[in-house]
Amino acid sequence: MRPAPGAVLVAAGTFLIVGAIATPFYVAPALVKVPLDQSSVTYSKAESATVLDFATLSERSGVDLTAVRAVRGDVQAGNKDRAVFNVGVRVTDDAGKEITVNTDRVALDRRTAEAVACCAEDINGTPFKHKGLTYTFPFGTEKKTYQYFDNSARQAYPARYVGTEELQGLTVYRFEMTVEPVKISEIQVPGNLLGSTEPMANAGRYYANKRTLWVEPDSGVIVKGQEEQLQTLRDAAGVDKIKIISATLTFTEDTQKQQAKAAKDARQQINLLTMVVPIALGVLGLLLVALGVLWVLRANRGGRSGAAVDAADRPTADLPAQASGPHDESTVASGPRHAQRGEA
Repeated sequence: MRPAPGAVLVAAGTFLIVGAIATPFYVAPALVKVPLDQSSVTYSKAESATVLDFATLSERSGVDLTAVRAVRGDVQAGNKDRAVFNVGVRVTDDAGKEITVNTDRVALDRRTAEAVACCAEDINGTPFKHKGLTYTFPFGTEKKTYQYFDNSARQAYPARYVGTEELQGLTVYRFEMTVEPVKISEIQVPGNLLGSTEPMANAGRYYANKRTLWVEPDSGVIVKGQEEQLQTLRDAAGVDKIKIISATLTFTEDTQKQQAKAAKDARQQINLLTMVVPIALGVLGLLLVALGVLWVLRANRGGRSGAAVDAADRPTADLPAQASGPHDESTVASGPRHAQRGEA
């Protein structure tokens, strides 16, 4: 026996309502993730920087720098839970001369953006375990402190929420982190660079940075980044003797617009899954349920109005005989008409 149309509509509507409730809590989290095929190139500029010319072992001031960072996803190494990025950063001066080159390979959780130990992660070709956030913030970034990994210092530092701003047509959270001077390597240099009379002397290479990140909170995209970076050579007494690099590198305007577009695109996808689809499913489900209920009610009313009359309620022509009197003729005449109505 086929189910009644009304019941089918009610069942379909109920299914859609359940889907509307489940989509933002179960479907969206399963789909809103860091993409495996991540591909982006960002540009940062610094004006009037100071760098060490290794050819002449002398400082150069007033140098304009460009930093290019390319991020490529290793799709084969990723899966439903993790993404793997290969990253290269190249800094050059205004003449195109290479100042620094760095590479990085990191795996991260596709939902929280936290680094995970996996997939031959390394820094400059040397195996290294990353910690904290790296190249993006989590979906639904909060106004709190996060641990953000610094490749040069090779450790994570607190990135503190300091305020909310408007940037490129978006509301963004501003985070700041400070890397106090830390020794990252030791190299041999001519003694005179350190004020030593020795032909060659060991110098500690120290690194410090103040990093500021402007993050679109829904998508976790870094719309703007800025680094006030300082690298120096120190003598045995811990005194800075020469600057390797002193520069404030900031995302270019074009890069900020590119990152803002990426954030807006991600927000649209998130809103589609967490708001538009659930609302559409819920409204359609309620309409189907209402239509199904009306259908059932009308069917029930129609069944009752068209039901056969019970035999006990049917009029009969077998009336009891009436006493004869002055109206006998009238009584006999009415008999056939009454019977005719009963047959009709």
